[in-house]
Amino acid sequence: MPHAVWREVLGCRDRWGKIGWGWTKGAASVFLALGLAACHAPMDLPEVENRPPIEISMGQETMPFSFAGATSKIPRGTVIAAFPAVGGPMSMTCGTGRSISLEWGGRLSAAWTSDLGETFFDVMKGAGYNVAGDSSGLFERGQDRARARYKVGARLVDLRGNFCDEFNFWTGMPTNRVMGEMYAKIEREVCSDAERRVVGRFVSEGRNRQNTPAVEGAAQALIAAFGMATGNLAADPAFLALLRGDAPPDGAKAGDVADKGVGIGPSLSIAGPPPSTWRLTDRIDTVLDGVVTIRLSDGHGSGFFIGYRGYGLTNAHVVGAARTVMVRLRSGMEVEAEVLRVSKSRDVALFKAPVQILKPLSLAPNALPARLDEVYAVGTPLKLGMQATVTKGVVNALRRAEEGGRPITYIQSDAAFSPGNSGGPLLNGKGNVVGIAVSILAVDGVQVGLNRFIPINAALDALRLKIEATRRP
Repeated sequence: MPHAVWREVLGCRDRWGKIGWGWTKGAASVFLALGLAACHAPMDLPEVENRPPIEISMGQETMPFSFAGATSKIPRGTVIAAFPAVGGPMSMTCGTGRSISLEWGGRLSAAWTSDLGETFFDVMKGAGYNVAGDSSGLFERGQDRARARYKVGARLVDLRGNFCDEFNFWTGMPTNRVMGEMYAKIEREVCSDAERRVVGRFVSEGRNRQNTPAVEGAAQALIAAFGMATGNLAADPAFLALLRGDAPPDGAKAGDVADKGVGIGPSLSIAGPPPSTWRLTDRIDTVLDGVVTIRLSDGHGSGFFIGYRGYGLTNAHVVGAARTVMVRLRSGMEVEAEVLRVSKSRDVALFKAPVQILKPLSLAPNALPARLDEVYAVGTPLKLGMQATVTKGVVNALRRAEEGGRPITYIQSDAAFSPGNSGGPLLNGKGNVVGIAVSILAVDGVQVGLNRFIPINAALDALRLKIEATRRP
């Protein structure tokens, strides 16, 4: 055993008592591991919860964004890891032979600033986000990044770890490989290219344990901790809402939305009926009673009730900037309803009328309809006297379109509708709502008989609504 290392072992004598050389070099390495295990106190690593992922289904896509890079608030030379031989997995060949601590800087700092883009892309893509900048696309990467509407930057604010050196059991010499664990706390800023400003700030944490010794073991633990922190960011509902365009910009209060004046707010549960198992033809009159006309001073659209207490859905472009609208029931009675929530990005709005609804429409939010499924559009086309018009068609396709740099999923159907139908329901054969009428497809101003509907699950998600299926309270 080298004389300098032996002196370091003797430095722990007061805490471990008598230390001997042993009969073999392998025994010496064991003494080295055991003797130095108590030489240096381990760093305190906070516990980190691994958040469950948020399911982002088809029709709930985010606007495209990319990773802008990483910086650090940690001063160069700051101790960020100890070598107590207790932070990593205990091993008869794990100890401290070359250092008592790890400082921020050098190769570890370089790994932080250069090796994160691929991890960020893989984690966000795996979580269902529309992230640009795939590092596997060698020639298209720049073009792919150009479609990003937001950039997400990372700033390292806290880093702590505990590691140990691996020793060769027979020679007692260090292998230059380490194992252990690392904790990282990271600030994120989301910048809008269009607005040229930061629109959101988030903090996430990660912690990783490397059980296999490696030359770059500390750097690997850091990158893995960053990956966990990125996963926790992806599971943050506020981060998802911001990238879907449904959250107020950073600094705005709930309820402040510049283009509509109506905020989304927290998740809202609405008591409504469970999905129907009866054929639509057997209960058509009941269904028609749940469909309404939304009347404004300059025209009208359609809508439908989804809750017993007067909650209903329509299009954002139907209500416009209005805080209240007139809702005309099938009976001819009209009531003034308040516009509670608007998602311009998904073109949906929530209203509440001061009435008790005996039979609101039941929804089918768990799955998109399949191609060739029969569907029925209900609404008030062209003029008020045509309220409760029903047309029939099939689902032609599920289409993706890009609007404002954001991919949107639509149900395409030949179920006919005309101006005035916007905001009305698209029903399946059981009378459950699968979509909301939104636009007519036309070529050079000529309608082609194909129309687009917003999937009902996307509408509920955009407005942060949850239907609590129950019989009438």
